[in-house]
Amino acid sequence: MINNEITLFYVLAGVIDYIIYMEYQKMYAPAQYNKPEENLNTGGYGRSGYVRIIAGYIYNIMLAIIDIYCVYMFSYNNVYGIYIILFAFMLLNYKNSIFDIYTATANAAYHISTSIMVNMLVRFILESYSLTRLEKTAGDIYKELICIIMIRILLVVIVNIYNKYIGIEFGGLAGIAITVISFVVSILSIMISRIGYEYADVRKNVMVILIIMWCLMNVMAALINMIEQNSRHSYELIMLERERETNREIYDNIKSGQEELRDMRHDIKNRLSSLRSVIVQNDSRAALDYLDGMIGSVDMVKGKIYCNNLVINNILTYKLSNIHHNISVECEAEVPEQINIDMGDLGVIIGNLLDNSIKAVNNISTGGYIHIIITESIGKLIIIIENNYQNEKEKKPAIYYIDHGRGVNNVRRIVKKYGGSYKENISKNVYQTRISI
Repeated sequence: MINNEITLFYVLAGVIDYIIYMEYQKMYAPAQYNKPEENLNTGGYGRSGYVRIIAGYIYNIMLAIIDIYCVYMFSYNNVYGIYIILFAFMLLNYKNSIFDIYTATANAAYHISTSIMVNMLVRFILESYSLTRLEKTAGDIYKELICIIMIRILLVVIVNIYNKYIGIEFGGLAGIAITVISFVVSILSIMISRIGYEYADVRKNVMVILIIMWCLMNVMAALINMIEQNSRHSYELIMLERERETNREIYDNIKSGQEELRDMRHDIKNRLSSLRSVIVQNDSRAALDYLDGMIGSVDMVKGKIYCNNLVINNILTYKLSNIHHNISVECEAEVPEQINIDMGDLGVIIGNLLDNSIKAVNNISTGGYIHIIITESIGKLIIIIENNYQNEKEKKPAIYYIDHGRGVNNVRRIVKKYGGSYKENISKNVYQTRISI
């Protein structure tokens, strides 16, 4: 029964299934996030970068082969257990992407559940209406594979349309919910399908139940995604208001600084006139008094100077001004006055990263620190922020897990906008973020 033509159909069905899975990946992140970071000095990827690229190609080939074998095992032996291996293999590469474990698991679980349900429903529908036989011939397998391929292509078109107009993005709770629903529906469907094969008179009823379960799975996934979208919208409004507050504070600081400079200029001008008069009169004592007064007026100017860039300087001043005294802060900033990055984008990037660092070190009773490096190199702005943190075992409320990490996602989106790179280094109680834009 297995001939070259059927083998070709196995390969075609498996490759299309693999392409659909990769299409799901693109819905969550651009391809550039899966590329290794370029070396700023050489302009290339470096030896480790090319090793990662080769390993990525090998991984994708192996993933496609396992997917093809899953299609073969279903059509020839009606076996679904091999999909567990495919699921585990899909999760191997999540650390090389921007996905967290929740998104990666939900993505793989939903893809596999959809594959199983489509395979199962196609077989039940064709057998129930006598379009194929229970004992499969080459012609029966042709029909099944063609139907499976057509339905899977149609589904990916529908999912793309849904993503275009509504959007798909899973957070922690949503990812767990999608994963659990996908696995439960898959397991129940396989168990119910066994009943349909054992009792032929209820096969059509089983087919209806499978269709209902599949529809419910997709409806629940859509509802979970809508809840996630609404929560994200509320969070983004909060972040927008925080950004506006930051920009407003920066503007006030700039305005206040300009007024202080104007007052100091006027004051120094008057003092210089008086100083000139006493010098003409050879009154050294009065001259020294005027000089002391001028030095004092300069010392009274508020605000710490971190760098020559007015925007970045004011962001750092605003964010670091209220840090608790027991937290050590080291900031090295060498940025020119003019850079080609929007002030609001700088506020989101530096503001979110500093907010996360400050929140982390505030939970440390002693020894908390934040180290900041902001510099320009080869036309790129380099931002490195490192802080220590304390692992917390205390359970957080649900809203914490919904909102957690979205500020970082906003930073990622802006970094992507400028074609930059975002990298996190996490070691024992130390968290470091490196950005190049």
